[in-house]
Amino acid sequence: MTSLILLAVILLIVLLFIGTPVPVALGFAGLIGLYALSGEGALVVAAKVMFDTVNDFIFLAIPLFILMGTILGRGRIGEKLYYLFDVFLRQIPGGVGIATILTCAFLAAMIGTSVAIAAMVGSFAISNLMKYGYSFPLSLGICVAGGALGILIPPSVPMIVYGAFTQESTGSLFMAGVVPGMLAVILFSIYVAWEYLRSPDKQKVVAATWSERWVAFKEGIWALIIPIGVIVPMYTGLATVTEIAALGVLWSFLIGIFIYRTIKIKDIIPILREAINNSVMVMFIICGAIVFGNAVTQFGLGRAISSFFVSNGFPPVTFLLITMVVMFIMGMFLEGASIMMIIIPILLPTLIGYKMDLIWYAVLMVINIEVGLLSPPVGLNLYAIDSVAKGLGFPSTLGAVIRGSWPFMAIYVLVLIIVGFVPSLALWLPSHMLK
Repeated sequence: MTSLILLAVILLIVLLFIGTPVPVALGFAGLIGLYALSGEGALVVAAKVMFDTVNDFIFLAIPLFILMGTILGRGRIGEKLYYLFDVFLRQIPGGVGIATILTCAFLAAMIGTSVAIAAMVGSFAISNLMKYGYSFPLSLGICVAGGALGILIPPSVPMIVYGAFTQESTGSLFMAGVVPGMLAVILFSIYVAWEYLRSPDKQKVVAATWSERWVAFKEGIWALIIPIGVIVPMYTGLATVTEIAALGVLWSFLIGIFIYRTIKIKDIIPILREAINNSVMVMFIICGAIVFGNAVTQFGLGRAISSFFVSNGFPPVTFLLITMVVMFIMGMFLEGASIMMIIIPILLPTLIGYKMDLIWYAVLMVINIEVGLLSPPVGLNLYAIDSVAKGLGFPSTLGAVIRGSWPFMAIYVLVLIIVGFVPSLALWLPSHMLK
């Protein structure tokens, strides 16, 4: 059995290194594993596993949040938010960088994915950061790190996946990410201000007039209402996550069409087409991951790991550190939802055996995945921002993006350690939710 597990893992690694698309590599490696277990019935098993997974009502929230993100991007709602924060903060040290981080944080409270936020904000923030004397690597790093907040601050696609597997309340999982997300935003802002003050190229910034601020507030307030419409119903229990996602789509359309008028009726079909393409890609990755995860689970790897750690008396912290390292490495190569799909069925028996709080562990997992998004060789946010910067005409390189991102990666690690030692940071809001 051990040899079958090793064969599946080695096959997956080889397929990824030769450039095979991630869902194909995951699905094929999992299919080979299922074939070794079930013979010719492997295809039937794989089809049933995929159907049962995507047929879960909670997964309907994923394409809805993706559609919401597409509407926000096409409607230039992110730019409205950015302008609002910029006019109020630009005069303080590091204010433009802090405005960028806050924009990412608020978009994270609407969209739920990291790469999309990084690319969206980078498209309009990098040039402005450079204009005010921020170094090129720092400008890139701000967008990379800010984008990663998308899977920590609710809503979060990986949290949806985690809740589906563990049967924990998705609303509680979402709320658990709020305080750690705010902590990350505060630490990012402090670092950006400090780095800006040290920069020899910093520019003297003239504060915006109150008339400019009023105009920005009148436009930006509508965008600020969207995350309130997501978090409040979730906290009070007035709606399920899927219902909130549907309401978010409707609200975003209404704002884009009737208030900002950045979306025309003729844009609706292209928006839906783009959202469908992105949703299919994400669900394809999830399907490939669930096939691979199911094969590894059927090998009995989860039970074996639980027996090894719990039965042999290893302290929980040892298990915690090992799994964090494994997920950090996986985060360099895979998208967050895929990691959840693969790792949760394997680790769940051990988590239950140690009686760990599953909501607290989910936050640790997500922060760890965020670190992976900022890590070479294949941190997805690194490539997204590198591509955006080149599209804007800047002589970007992956090395420049990494130089600007590593301090933020260190901050994410610090947040991970703090939440690890102070679980109440993740558990306080869920414990006070209105049921």
